[in-house]
Amino acid sequence: MAPQSESNEYAEDAAILRFYNIDSFEPDVWIDDAEADPTNLRQETTKQQFDRRGDGPHQIQQAPNQQEQQMTLPSPVENDHTIQASMNTSDPLGLKPSIFENESGPKPANVAGLKEKSTLMISNKNFNPRHFLLQVHKDSSYNDLVLGEKRLREGVDKRAEALKSLVHNNFDRFVTAKNTIDHVYEEMRSQQLNDLQEYGTRTLRLALEDASIRADQIYGPVVERRQRVEKVRSTLSVLQQYKFFFNLPSSLLESIKQNKYETAIRDYKKGKYLYQTLKRNSTDGQELGKEDGGPSELTSIHRKVFDKVWSEVTKIIGELQNVLLKMLTDPWRSMHEQEKTINFLFDLDTKEDPAWFYLDSQYQWIMGLMKETFETNVEKVEKVKNSSNQTKESITQRSLCLKHAIAMIEVKTTTNMESDDDVDVRVWKAIGEIVKSTSSLLVRCLPDFWRLSKAFIEGKFKNKVKGCAIYKPHLITHSLCCMNHTFQSSLAPHQKSGGSRRRRANVDLTKVEQCQSMSRNIVDGYASLLSGYFSLDQPGDDDHNDDNDQKDKFDLPAFLPMNTNSIHVSESLTRMMSTLSNCINDLNGIHLPGEAFSGLIDLMDKARSKFINVICLCWERGKHVIFVVLDAKNFYYLEDWVLDPYNPQYTGLLKRYYDYHKSCARSAFKIASMSAISDEIGEQRQQVSAHHVDKIKSSFLESTYAFLDGLVPLAFSDYKPLNEREEFLLAKKRENIDVHSMDVRVLLTVSNLAHMRSAVIRKLVSLFEAAFKVNMEEDYKTLIDVVDELDLILFKYYIERKSALIRDIIHHGILMTGIDWYSISKPTEVHAFVYEALMTLVMVHSQISGVTKQLVHRALSFLLEAMANDCLESFRQVERFGMGGMLQATLEMEFMHQTLSQYVTPAASDTLQLIYQTIEQAYDQQQQHSGNLQSELSHVKELLVYSRKSTVVQFLCFKPNKERAATRK
Repeated sequence: MAPQSESNEYAEDAAILRFYNIDSFEPDVWIDDAEADPTNLRQETTKQQFDRRGDGPHQIQQAPNQQEQQMTLPSPVENDHTIQASMNTSDPLGLKPSIFENESGPKPANVAGLKEKSTLMISNKNFNPRHFLLQVHKDSSYNDLVLGEKRLREGVDKRAEALKSLVHNNFDRFVTAKNTIDHVYEEMRSQQLNDLQEYGTRTLRLALEDASIRADQIYGPVVERRQRVEKVRSTLSVLQQYKFFFNLPSSLLESIKQNKYETAIRDYKKGKYLYQTLKRNSTDGQELGKEDGGPSELTSIHRKVFDKVWSEVTKIIGELQNVLLKMLTDPWRSMHEQEKTINFLFDLDTKEDPAWFYLDSQYQWIMGLMKETFETNVEKVEKVKNSSNQTKESITQRSLCLKHAIAMIEVKTTTNMESDDDVDVRVWKAIGEIVKSTSSLLVRCLPDFWRLSKAFIEGKFKNKVKGCAIYKPHLITHSLCCMNHTFQSSLAPHQKSGGSRRRRANVDLTKVEQCQSMSRNIVDGYASLLSGYFSLDQPGDDDHNDDNDQKDKFDLPAFLPMNTNSIHVSESLTRMMSTLSNCINDLNGIHLPGEAFSGLIDLMDKARSKFINVICLCWERGKHVIFVVLDAKNFYYLEDWVLDPYNPQYTGLLKRYYDYHKSCARSAFKIASMSAISDEIGEQRQQVSAHHVDKIKSSFLESTYAFLDGLVPLAFSDYKPLNEREEFLLAKKRENIDVHSMDVRVLLTVSNLAHMRSAVIRKLVSLFEAAFKVNMEEDYKTLIDVVDELDLILFKYYIERKSALIRDIIHHGILMTGIDWYSISKPTEVHAFVYEALMTLVMVHSQISGVTKQLVHRALSFLLEAMANDCLESFRQVERFGMGGMLQATLEMEFMHQTLSQYVTPAASDTLQLIYQTIEQAYDQQQQHSGNLQSELSHVKELLVYSRKSTVVQFLCFKPNKERAATRK
């Protein structure tokens, strides 16, 4: 029975090996598929293999006998359907019957298709939980997922218990496998397959070694020939005598490999001297004496060997020269290291001037790097612009951006250009980086280049090499650091009749011109890049002062971001101008040649003029710019009708405009007064040219006029918020102000104009006069006249609207209510039309008090004058007054007069006197007999007092504050 048991065990082991496609029970890698690429296999632990081969957590609950049935191995030639049947498609969370939608399991497909679907199975080693939840449970609720998680944890615990049960139930099989392995190992040792017998190869190895020894003994003497021995002996003699020369190629390579260039150059010079001596003696037919340690003569074969060795040395030195030249092209090596490299090349008899090569390579690198840096930053600007998705100019978008920018001025964070969330800010930062990075590169590279140029001009590299047998780098470094001003004066272009080139003070004028030309080209390249991007060479607004047609065609440059605003323009251009000025200041200390430095000064002058033009065009209303409507003209879009928290007599628009105007003027002044040369204390301001002053002053006035012009449509047009999301908060701040009422908007605009006249314009003009040292008294008067005209237009419009209502009441009450002023009886009360007209004034008083209290007296005074004129005009149309009519008209006029007494102006008083005269002139004297006139007048006075007392509450608003407070008490 034992053999039969062992046979069954071996058969079972073989079946396991076939099923898993492995050669032994201790494989190094796990193979999922027999046809898989072995290069893609990866090692797995036994635990990982067991987890991957498992059928899912839900099957752990099977009985041990069922698990033993599962371990029955299938045939190694399973088809696709068998593999498919073995795939477990159940949901590990227990929420669905299958992990595949609308099917209980994967449909029959080829192996590739099954593998693709198997990635959703938890038993797959490439299983991804996120991918599984996204594909299988994308519609499952959160509570279901929580329940599934609980089931999964319970399944894992049960699986662990099942694993322990599996080990326990199959422990006897594991013991059997161990015994089998031990048996095989003992069989191998019994057959001499051990390390002492070298696993059966020891006898073969000994036989081969014995054969090799016998072959050497038999064929060794035949191979060795005496002639060859003599040749070898002779060659060894020559090699021993010229050992250094023949070892020179290897020693050079070793020195170069270890970066011992000084050692390599010393050996090269020594070998060169030896080779030249041998060649000279060989050419002259001389023999080397014994004192030289050489043979009696050199044969042609020996000379060929020497030539070949020297050819190899020359090749190595050529490669060393290329290495050193390549090192000279490395821009990041220090100046001291490059000086040593230049002198190395001089020692190696290079065909070209290494100093000039280094100078030219630095020039090419600076030019290329400057262009590359510029283009990289330009690409970043375009990328930011494209990310904004803005295709056209939008007044609303620009106004929102401007409003936010002014708010940042108020909190003093404009220097940080607000938040990066604003596309306009990010574009300006990217544009500023163009100037900053390009200027920083110039400041970092040009001083070293010019210092190297001066050393090259003086010939200090070559002179030191020729004058010194031993390399002394400190002498060159010292000469480079001790450039004096006398040499600087010699660098100026020197001309003489005939144009002949001369040398003065050991200076080669050709080299001077070459170095100056390269320095000038670097500066010109820098200026050309910035000029091209900012359109500094294009004709600007200043170039067409006498040609209006050309001036109308001038447009803003293309570098401006779309929907940008004046605040961002002025602040950004000021920073860029400061960067440019600092760059020129830094380069001023290296004493560049005149033409090169003049190019920088010219660049700054162009930038100053261009930037001032751009700021002014964005600042003012933009009447000379095609398709662009700019900030001052549309500044009224920023009006949100919220009263100023510190002075509620006017809206916050005036504070925004003051900050905006002051910011633009300050930026224009900074740019106009910025100098290219700074003193030791700091930034130095130069006097602003009259041309720039006139330009900035013109824009200052034009922008103010444009702002004032925008206030009229602001008052007459219905309010449309810039940002609907902010409107709810703004409505809370407005409280009782109805922004959709034209009367309210007109009153607030009139109040704003009053504050503009009394404070804002005066402050702005004073600041401008102090900064630019100009007198603007006439301009100030003109601005005040414009404000007065606008105030008159708006206030007159409001008064006419209200007086029209009163006019209709007065005209209808006096002439069209059927009152017979000739035959009317004695007065008993004031007519209703008087109360109605006065109540209309009460409503006006209430409206104005709720908006701008300071306009109450002015408005009611004008309305009283208008009402008096209406009464005068209506009473003049009455032909005759009787006793009762005269007394009634007198009562009503006196009631109106006394009720509005604090608003009576001299003009209104004169009009009331004319009314009394008109009534008196139309009074029929013949009716006096009907009663005593004085007695009737006394009765009218009593009636007037009674009427005033009975209406004291209705018309309390017309009383002065003191009387109003006393009445309330």
